[in-house]
Amino acid sequence: MNRRLRIFVYPLLLSLAPAVVAQQKPANTIDASVTFSELRANAPVGGCGCFWMSGGTGEISYPVWRNFSVLAEVAGHHTGNIPNFNAGLSLVSGMGGVRMRWPNHTRFQPFAQALFGGVHGFDSYFPARVGKLPTSYDTSYSMAIGGGLDVAISRHIWIRALKADYNYTSLRNLQGDNQNQLRIGAGILFRGSRK
Repeated sequence: MNRRLRIFVYPLLLSLAPAVVAQQKPANTIDASVTFSELRANAPVGGCGCFWMSGGTGEISYPVWRNFSVLAEVAGHHTGNIPNFNAGLSLVSGMGGVRMRWPNHTRFQPFAQALFGGVHGFDSYFPARVGKLPTSYDTSYSMAIGGGLDVAISRHIWIRALKADYNYTSLRNLQGDNQNQLRIGAGILFRGSRK
């Protein structure tokens, strides 16, 4: 009886070993994405003369531990006319941070991320404090916290079905010097090999 049990149990355990090892591999991969996005901005602060800016983002991420990756992003957005202001606005930002994915055994993979860096605003009007001249540009701190959902099309090509985040900047406006914005986008993701 003991011998028959071993003949059954040993092959069973050996067949489960690759599954256990596969569970320990990081769920993340090296990813690069291009996303079209809209930025809901506000001017002036305190009210909502809100307006939309069109643009996009480019990202690259690299797995570091389990479901976590480090992430670098470059984004640009533009509008030709801020309502009631007779000026346009262009923004270019560069941020880095961390992303966490929720791996599962479906084609759908949600993620959350937090990014920190800087933003450069130009082709607009940035007021100055008393005794200084206004400029057409300004540079400040920038932060984006949010998440999204990726959907697999093939092993290496995914659709970024949704990406949404809260985007904070502190460009000069003499009304608190801060902007609370919403970014919404979608795009395509190219997924590389596992770490």
